[in-house]
Amino acid sequence: MRGKPITKVEPLEDNVLKITFDTGNCVTIDMKQRIENFRFGALQDSNIWETADTDGGFIYWRKNGLPVVELAYNEIMKMTLGESY
Repeated sequence: MRGKPITKVEPLEDNVLKITFDTGNCVTIDMKQRIENFRFGALQDSNIWETADTDGGFIYWRKNGLPVVELAYNEIMKMTLGESY
C-alpha cells in the first residue's frame, strides 16, 4: 500500500458508511450489525456517528475531540471483499 488510500468518508443514514478511495472508487458499508458489538457500540450515538473522518489510512469517530472508535483500511477491505482479500 502506497500513500493514503482513503480520501473521504461520509456517515450516511441508517449506519451506512460511504468511503471514497484515492482511485476515485467508493464503497458503502452497512455498519448496523457491527454497532451492536462492544468495539463499535459507541457508534449507536448519532453524535459520534456523524464525526466520522479519515487520516487516509484509518477512519476515526470522536467524542469530545478524542478518538473513540477506529477502523483501518485493511479492515474495510476485508468487510468489502470478505475472504477474497
